Amino acid sequence: MEGSFGRVIEVSTGLCRVALDGYTVLCAIRGTLSAGDTGHTNVVAVGDEVVVSLDASGQGAVEAVAPRRTALVRRDVFKAHLQQVIVANVDQLLIVSSWREPPLWLELLDRYLIAAQRNNLLPIICLNKTDLAESRDACHAALQPYVEMGHRVLLTSAMRREGIDELRQVLRDHSTVLAGLSGVGKSSLLRAVQPGLQVRTGEVNRRRQEGRHTTSQVTLLVLAMGGSVVDTPGIREFGLSGLRRQDLVQFYPDILAVAGDCRFADCSHTHEPGCGVRKAVRRKALSKARYHSYRQIYDSLAE
Repeated sequence: MEGSFGRVIEVSTGLCRVALDGYTVLCAIRGTLSAGDTGHTNVVAVGDEVVVSLDASGQGAVEAVAPRRTALVRRDVFKAHLQQVIVANVDQLLIVSSWREPPLWLELLDRYLIAAQRNNLLPIICLNKTDLAESRDACHAALQPYVEMGHRVLLTSAMRREGIDELRQVLRDHSTVLAGLSGVGKSSLLRAVQPGLQVRTGEVNRRRQEGRHTTSQVTLLVLAMGGSVVDTPGIREFGLSGLRRQDLVQFYPDILAVAGDCRFADCSHTHEPGCGVRKAVRRKALSKARYHSYRQIYDSLAE
């Protein structure tokens, strides 16, 4: 198909902004493109590689979307049988949490870790606002189970500029999506990494063809040092579409390590007698917080 090849950097209802060779263009999304056949609620996502046609006035239209190499997806909030593509074609997921304001929420952290593993993304954990912790040891202790599982963990304070050099190393020359609750400091961290980084542009106004400042838009930004970041809005609900209860434990290697002590091979580790996992929690051989996260996610999944 003839046309220009570009990458979507922003999406709004019926429109998207595409980076072409040295400039960006506002594009309509063709009605002939259908998301329904893919099992997704959105046909175009930030990060998508697309074919764009331009008319005589320079207005663009997305004619085709290339197959996605990777994607961060969640269960659609309103259509549970479908998935929402948050971002496509990135290679890293930086899961940003904060020690306080809002407090560290391990269940959401685990949901992002599971999503990363299911979608071929490298997960990296970033605990921000460590300046609000009683001690740095407390931060290390809270995330020690993840370190033991082999995950990379960054401790940062955007306010004190602590951990920013290591964060730059992580982001350099990679395509990274940042995800986490609203208020954890994703935008502050990005401004610390690259002072003067542009404010995220929000929903595209159809009539004026310009953006408005907002914190509810997914936006791709190119870093001067190399690489790109996708800043996402704070998401409180991250449903794991297509994951069954009996498969959840495969994403908890620390639980799997003690599951062999269960009396029953098909133990769900929730209520059965002789459960080796619950015994491990009682004798403090398994993190109580990790087990609680497992139970919360287990109860949210379909049987």
